[in-house]
Amino acid sequence: MGQELIPNGSFEKYQNCPRQDNLLEEAVPWYNPNLATPDFYNQCFPTNQIEVPPRTGVGLARLFLDQGWAEYLATPLTKPLEAAKCYYFEMYVSSRNPNQYIAGTIGAHFSNQPLTSTAKSLLFAKPQVLDAQASTVSGSFKWDKISGTFEAKGGERFVTIGSFNKLPAMLAFYYVFIDDVSLVPIELNLGNDTTLCGRKSTYLLNAKTPGATDYRWNDGNTSPTYLVTKPGKYWVTVTTPCKILSDTIVVDYALNFTLGRDTTLCNAQSLTLRGPANAPNYRWQDGSGQPSFQVAQNGTYSLRISQAGCVVTDTIRVSFIKPPQLDLGPNRELCGAEVYTIKPMFAEGTFAWQDAFPQTERTVGRSGTYLATVTNACTTIRDSIDIDYGECGCVVYTPDLFTPNADGLNDLFQPIACGDITLKSLSIFNRWGELIFHTQTAPFQWDGFVNGSVCMGGVYAWQIDYELQQREKISQKQKQGRLIVAY
Repeated sequence: MGQELIPNGSFEKYQNCPRQDNLLEEAVPWYNPNLATPDFYNQCFPTNQIEVPPRTGVGLARLFLDQGWAEYLATPLTKPLEAAKCYYFEMYVSSRNPNQYIAGTIGAHFSNQPLTSTAKSLLFAKPQVLDAQASTVSGSFKWDKISGTFEAKGGERFVTIGSFNKLPAMLAFYYVFIDDVSLVPIELNLGNDTTLCGRKSTYLLNAKTPGATDYRWNDGNTSPTYLVTKPGKYWVTVTTPCKILSDTIVVDYALNFTLGRDTTLCNAQSLTLRGPANAPNYRWQDGSGQPSFQVAQNGTYSLRISQAGCVVTDTIRVSFIKPPQLDLGPNRELCGAEVYTIKPMFAEGTFAWQDAFPQTERTVGRSGTYLATVTNACTTIRDSIDIDYGECGCVVYTPDLFTPNADGLNDLFQPIACGDITLKSLSIFNRWGELIFHTQTAPFQWDGFVNGSVCMGGVYAWQIDYELQQREKISQKQKQGRLIVAY
């Protein structure tokens, strides 16, 4: 915030404690610019005239407004206003009867010479700040703010506060209490470029500007303040009703170093911790003073560096663990419909199949490469096992004889195959080559019935269509054979 230009803006100071009405001049340097009788009250002398407690402190002023009667407050500023410079003005008003308050009338006029009048009526002046709200006073004896910004012409040395537009049209007088009058230049200053100690240091930038309607930092942040946590150039643009302001600051760090995050290493590994280059001194946790430190065991390690009154310390925790272990076993060659259960041997970590198979052990019946991992904070290791049916052939097996007599033994004709084979259809033919059974849906089996009746004993033929997939190759296959039905 800029320098406060309203002296005694909260009516705290006085020459003599006011013990009656009409004593504004006691609130130095405030004065009465016309022949009306503005009031000054202070709790140095409690009185029933103080109908509302001061907004802050112990003092306040009061204006009486009626038909043909206008009271004002006036004071010299602490210094003249500068030409083309923007200023922010605010004050707080309160009234017993909000419905009597005339909106758009109360304001502040700034002038090179004091406004004066030998009458008690309105002063003829155009205020730079005027109450622009439709209904400023929100309730009986509630403090409400009147504020605004303006650009000075230069040389203004006095402020006059009161009604500049109208007074009550009939005898319906009312009082307006006034407190906390303020005038400050609208300025933005983030301060000089600065240097902090180390990366744990922070720096709060304050861009709070009177009357601001928008803040925009270099990263898009819209708060009036910004917490710096790393070195760099920072800038902000502040929008006010009067002008747009901007400022830039560079924040540097004298000892901007880190040993890194806490880390976990495998046994037999090592870690070299390094301090910043060209530092004036180094002090490690064991008292040594070299620029680097070799870590080979569990522990907490720290480095302290001091420079020109700046002391920075950083710490790192290093843990060593055993590396993970994994063995899926040797590659396997399978024959026919043979299956194999892979039983991984692993330790020091979490096991997972690459294809997300949910169990650790898995039974396989298809050619392929099966991959798995074991992971811990140290690292991840991988292993694989190849299953291959190609060495002795992946074939379809069928029985030569079946007995569909419902005795629970050998009642179905059902082919079987290794996992690389996918059956597509099964067809049965009689001795004359006529198709008597066909299915393209699993399970691929025949129970010996034809059109609802059990077939006669004898010789039949079968045909199976299937798909063979080994590695990346897919082949369409067909196989035929003889079948004996017996009872």
